[in-house]
Amino acid sequence: MDKLGRIAVLADDEIVPEPSKTLVAILRYRSDRVVAVIDRTTAGKDAATVAGFPGELGIPVVPDVRAALDAHRPDAVLLADEPVGAALQSYWRDQVRVALEAGVDVVSGLHFLISDDPELSAVARRTGAKIHDLRKPPAEKYLTPFDAEGRPVLHFRDHRPGSRTVLAVGTDCSSGKMTTMLELERALREGGTDASFLATGQVGMMISGGGVAVDGLISDFLNSTVEDVVFHATQEHDVVLVEGQGALNHPRYSAVTLGLLHGTRPDAMVLCHDLRRTGLGLLPGVALPSMRRAIEINEQAARWADPERAPRVAGLSVVTAGLDDGEARAALRRLTDETGLPATDVLRYGVDALLPAVLPGLVGSVS
Repeated sequence: MDKLGRIAVLADDEIVPEPSKTLVAILRYRSDRVVAVIDRTTAGKDAATVAGFPGELGIPVVPDVRAALDAHRPDAVLLADEPVGAALQSYWRDQVRVALEAGVDVVSGLHFLISDDPELSAVARRTGAKIHDLRKPPAEKYLTPFDAEGRPVLHFRDHRPGSRTVLAVGTDCSSGKMTTMLELERALREGGTDASFLATGQVGMMISGGGVAVDGLISDFLNSTVEDVVFHATQEHDVVLVEGQGALNHPRYSAVTLGLLHGTRPDAMVLCHDLRRTGLGLLPGVALPSMRRAIEINEQAARWADPERAPRVAGLSVVTAGLDDGEARAALRRLTDETGLPATDVLRYGVDALLPAVLPGLVGSVS
């Protein structure tokens, strides 16, 4: 993201009735780079208003890419689309083409790879615009080491002594895993600890400028790719905070969660949960496990790859939106009483409650 400079976020039809997770995350963590948000329905408003933030950000909402180009001269257009499938809707395709025709880069987290589209990629080649498909499998340097036939394999390499790896897990999708790791990174850095957020999804990559979109990998290569990326991160940083994906108990996305657990081989985990949910967000008829059961299955699965260290869930990150302060604090106390673990809402009350649990015995910074 830093290399892209000024960014316009294309969020058309992704704001009403509720702003997309991508838009909210980019505005929360990278608003310094955003010069405009693009949406026909809410054009003329401030981006903070449409994202549900207090006050104003001074970032205007404009009706289309052409308006953003003319008035705000972005270096890149970032797509805040979140379809369940892999399609690129026709209006968005037209807007992408406008950006590419102007020589402006396009950043996409879709499963649909814009760089594989013959027409759009031809426009980019002609104008010099770059297409950043974040779900495109990473360069081969991340797929090491290889076996004798050139396939990446899991080698159970030890992380650098003195480093600590923490993985976010969840009871559901979109339960605060990325936000928790980003807030932990910010607090640790402010306290002088060498901490690094490791993105494993397209939104986290948009914010951090690095990482790997694990749901775009061939399943046989997921664990080994995660192992390699985490291993290299631990060589450079004292604390590696790995963004989680999906949930072990989610019938659609359990595979990527298990691959992250085994590839990361964490020293500790933070379990993320949204109190508003009793069933899975995308499959509301499927009940969520209890917090104690969610802790148990994640710890059990992590031990399959690392039985000697037996990684544990060290704390709870809980979304308390919709509750008043008294109700939220009471809910957090109940979860702590139920599980014996510290619990906090990281956006509402910060991450201090989690720090002693996720960072015991940390050795000093990398020399």
